[in-house]
Amino acid sequence: MANDTAAVQAAGGIADGPSSSRIAKRNPLYELNMMLTSPYYMLNIMLTSLYVVFREYYRHKPIQQGILFFGEITDYDSWERYVAFLCGSYGAFRFVKARSRLQGLTALLDFAQLFVAIMAMVCSPILLAYLVLAYGLIYLLIPQPMYPLNEVMDLLTPERLMEDVKRSGTDVTWVVLYYAPWHPACRHMAPDVADLARRYGTDKLKFACLDLGEYSKTAEKLGIELSPVSQQLPALVLYEKGEEVVRIPQKKTSGSLYAAGYKAKDVIRAMELDMRFTRAMQKSVEKKGQ
Repeated sequence: MANDTAAVQAAGGIADGPSSSRIAKRNPLYELNMMLTSPYYMLNIMLTSLYVVFREYYRHKPIQQGILFFGEITDYDSWERYVAFLCGSYGAFRFVKARSRLQGLTALLDFAQLFVAIMAMVCSPILLAYLVLAYGLIYLLIPQPMYPLNEVMDLLTPERLMEDVKRSGTDVTWVVLYYAPWHPACRHMAPDVADLARRYGTDKLKFACLDLGEYSKTAEKLGIELSPVSQQLPALVLYEKGEEVVRIPQKKTSGSLYAAGYKAKDVIRAMELDMRFTRAMQKSVEKKGQ
């Protein structure tokens, strides 16, 4: 890699890697802005915020002892502290362990909703029923937003996959994201994969995506299970000279995939993107010099 970097420097190219200021990076507050402007997230946040309203109404009323797990907790404030501690602790743990910032923020919202649901159960079963109904209607009627991958990545069809990516002898290295827009892990990872495309994408190292929800036969050929709870999505594949070189998550000998559970830094390391970025820049400089 050092030799590649020196060659790029000698040719007058950019050798400071993907941290160069020439590369546009994603706004670090993008995920928060996405949640505050999306109807799906905004309605969920507003509904969860109603807790402050029914809290004042119910906190001095008798607790529904028949449905509580711990009968010794008899007052509202004690239940509130107990449930807030449990949901807050586990929510913070999920935030820290999240694969992406969007997944972490979504986890915090999920546990805030769980906290409100438990406290609604403490107050009144009828209130809980209305709350669950409202959350359910939002989930069914308003689609959860997907990061606009087309802004930074090529959108593939099975035909383009064969013609461009898997074309024998091509000198372009491709990183292809196989995803389904309705899959939670795909939505959570999309901003980070797009960020990798911004940081590492060149004319010789291209990033693309293919919607397996639309092209399910391609998923079968790749051995990727398509379901809302699939642990094999999203899948990232690196192609060089038209051949598959690296796949994340890894492929078993049976043809199926190991369960996904990776972060952006794992992709950089497994696909050696720093090294491949430098080589791609070297190829671009050599092509311009011809």
